[in-house]
Amino acid sequence: MRVKAWVYAVLNPAIDSLHREASFLATGNLTWQGDTKRCEYIRPIREYIQYSQWPNYEDFVADTLNLGFREKFEEHDRALSGVESSAVEYADGLMHSEPFQKQVNDSLEQYQLTARANGQYLYLGSLPRAVAALLVNRIDVLPSHYGTHEFWEIYKSGFKPYREGISFQSVKRAADELKDVSTKLLLDLENHRQLLCRTYDIPAAPIP
Repeated sequence: MRVKAWVYAVLNPAIDSLHREASFLATGNLTWQGDTKRCEYIRPIREYIQYSQWPNYEDFVADTLNLGFREKFEEHDRALSGVESSAVEYADGLMHSEPFQKQVNDSLEQYQLTARANGQYLYLGSLPRAVAALLVNRIDVLPSHYGTHEFWEIYKSGFKPYREGISFQSVKRAADELKDVSTKLLLDLENHRQLLCRTYDIPAAPIP
């Protein structure tokens, strides 16, 4: 029963979450949020496990059958922390950059001249930080229901040079490191799940 708990409550959600993580990292989208200063959908491994299953998580990392996974999880979380730190440093740099602030403001003023005619309006307010987050996450196309969708479609090319500086390269290097760590961890977890299922003759997922 303990091994089943590891597979169903720890390995399966971690593997599913890492697959989702891989899809984001493949496009460079860190899902980083300027208000929380954290990645929204890329999280520490423990947060991929339901709170009620944390005792099974602790049992998993403590047992010698799963030797090394505590360290692998910590490596992933350190890489994620590096991504978030570099993203914060980059975004904060933009917030203190007069040319960036002026460009956002000028672009907004131009946009409002035409947007008013269409009944649309954006406020400067949090727009600079929103643009910074779009740059961090390398977002080129926003869904149409986003309030900044049209603004970004028109002015995104003018902000792309901000992805060429040294501070953004730090973000990119941190993201590449996380991608490498995450990819290896995903493979290790999938292989370990297969080993446990074969050894203890249990299915990889519960059968209804």
